[in-house]
Amino acid sequence: MPYSNSQKPLRNRTILVACSAAKIVELTARLQEAGGEVIPFPVIEVQELEDKRPLDQALDSLHEYSWVIFTSGHGVRYFMRRLNDRKPDRPMPKICAIGPATARALAEFGHRAALIPEQFIAEGVLEALAQRSGGLPGLAGQRILIPRAREGRELLPDALSAAGARVDVVPCYRTVQAEIDENRIRQIRDTRPDLIVFTSSSTVRNMVDILGQEDGKKKLLESVVAVLGPVTGRTVESFGKRADIIPRENTIVSLVEEICAYYG
Repeated sequence: MPYSNSQKPLRNRTILVACSAAKIVELTARLQEAGGEVIPFPVIEVQELEDKRPLDQALDSLHEYSWVIFTSGHGVRYFMRRLNDRKPDRPMPKICAIGPATARALAEFGHRAALIPEQFIAEGVLEALAQRSGGLPGLAGQRILIPRAREGRELLPDALSAAGARVDVVPCYRTVQAEIDENRIRQIRDTRPDLIVFTSSSTVRNMVDILGQEDGKKKLLESVVAVLGPVTGRTVESFGKRADIIPRENTIVSLVEEICAYYG
């Protein structure tokens, strides 16, 4: 939303944004619009996997799946690009997108999510699928594909497998710790931000690893911390700090709104 200079809730606030380079762009724009001075800290990189054989096997068997569950926009893009390279006309099974940002990524490739949960986390996906199927046991025997990062929470596939579904978790990209210039790291260490924003558990862990355990934990304890969802909040807690700001929805828009409300 547009703000007048006198009404900007983040005016005179220094904000350290620890996330991927892709999310930094949108977060920085929205936080600056609200008056914040943003320090971008891209602590993770998203990379293509060299071994695409598991993904290719899943694409060849796409007609056998009842559902494809996408848990991130990155998963959508790497999956769809590979699909378009190999079998662009292959019909898609029913699609579940974990949230609106993932659904928008699907729309970029001309696909629509048949299901979006009310809570944009793995637990929300399970609840939505259970409601759609008359309970999770209704998925028994169905084959479900989850294209995702090589690293990820096992709650979703484990719960679906326990309900009797045949679940294939197929890595289609990986997230790695970003390589950051030592001078930049020293600058971050010497900065005392008012607020630190994290978008995933890996961004929390990577920031602490990059700055060093002592400096990383100190920075967490000295700052207000905003996180994109309760899972990331629990990771912050594991370092001895309780997240101060958790949005009602796991979206960047909702996150920035909560940050502005906190300071406004």
